[in-house]
Amino acid sequence: MEFALSLLIGYLLGCISPSFFLSKTRGIDLRNVGQKNLGTTNAFLILGKASGMLVMVVDFMKGFIAVKIAELLFPTFGIAGITAGAAAILGHIFPFYIRFKGGKGLATLGGLILATDWRGFLALAVIAIAVMLISDWGCAASFSTAILYPFFYFMKSHSYISLVLLEVVCICVLVKHSVNIPRLKAGEEPSVRMAVKKFLHIVEDEHYNEL
Repeated sequence: MEFALSLLIGYLLGCISPSFFLSKTRGIDLRNVGQKNLGTTNAFLILGKASGMLVMVVDFMKGFIAVKIAELLFPTFGIAGITAGAAAILGHIFPFYIRFKGGKGLATLGGLILATDWRGFLALAVIAIAVMLISDWGCAASFSTAILYPFFYFMKSHSYISLVLLEVVCICVLVKHSVNIPRLKAGEEPSVRMAVKKFLHIVEDEHYNEL
């Protein structure tokens, strides 16, 4: 029963899609424009910085809160938190009320990681940044995190059930991000260096306008 309830709680939290509701208020469906998904990156690209930040924070907190609520409700069920967090990622990627077409799951995975192990979160963040800078691909951070985290958590918990749950959801995250690779090779998406240069250019323009 605890397992089923943890799954349900996590999935329903994960289904909350701020990017969907924000885009609706502007008469846009993010599933049909830009990267054609309800993820954080597409929200930044289409809705702007403020909306993108809001989407990122809410998506991140879905994974974090799902873990903490399940652990609070079922303190004697050792995998309640990881079960709810994994289900939140599935809810984010496959929300039932919008034809199971949601985001890519990385921000929600980040919330899950921080909720379960802040040291692991920092270690994976450092690895992700290094891989991203070396490869010059933004999605490389997603790949490294999704590949490594199940094994990081297994070394801590020695729980095969948790390993299977995390492998399932991380494979979903990898599949969702794999569509970025052809676009990167075709030059249809900016590299990390190009994105940084664009960001710095925007900051310089804003500073110039203030002067």
